[in-house]
Amino acid sequence: MKKIIKNIVGLIRCLFAGIRSGRNVYIGRNVHFSEAKHILLGNNVSIRPDSDLFANDFIKIGNNSDIGTRNRLCGNIIIGENVLFGPDNYISSIDHCYQDISIPIMLQGGYQPNRNGHSDLIIGDDSWIGTHVAIIGDVHIGKHCVIGANSVVLKDVPDYSVVVGNPATIVKHYNSELHTWVYLK
Repeated sequence: MKKIIKNIVGLIRCLFAGIRSGRNVYIGRNVHFSEAKHILLGNNVSIRPDSDLFANDFIKIGNNSDIGTRNRLCGNIIIGENVLFGPDNYISSIDHCYQDISIPIMLQGGYQPNRNGHSDLIIGDDSWIGTHVAIIGDVHIGKHCVIGANSVVLKDVPDYSVVVGNPATIVKHYNSELHTWVYLK
């Protein structure tokens, strides 16, 4: 019964905000949306309490993905299917302008960093984003990746990788010939 009520409340919140969504969507308390008409949620998506979704042109969240408590997503973001987010993450394809010292930074607006040659931020299917992670810019994270707690990701991450640190570096990769995860030195 509780699950049915959560799904109905999620549907109502999506309708009032103008979000396009699939079935069985859960949206927790105090979730804030900006440009909600540019947000698309798949089936069985959970947005945990106190999260923010601020879309530029689009935010797409794939089926069965779970956005943890107190996450902030900003910009143009595509999240694949079966992606799990821990709490307290900052995921943004945009950054603040600061170059003009005659104008306060808060008045200069934002820009889309183009360090990796993409126009969006993508997190691949079956990935896990730990806690207190920052993913900033035009980063593409591959399939079945693990982003360790407190990591800062500014560069692309290949499929089947574990990254940690600030800046994040690859520490493990899945070896398909050996059928095992291998530490990198």
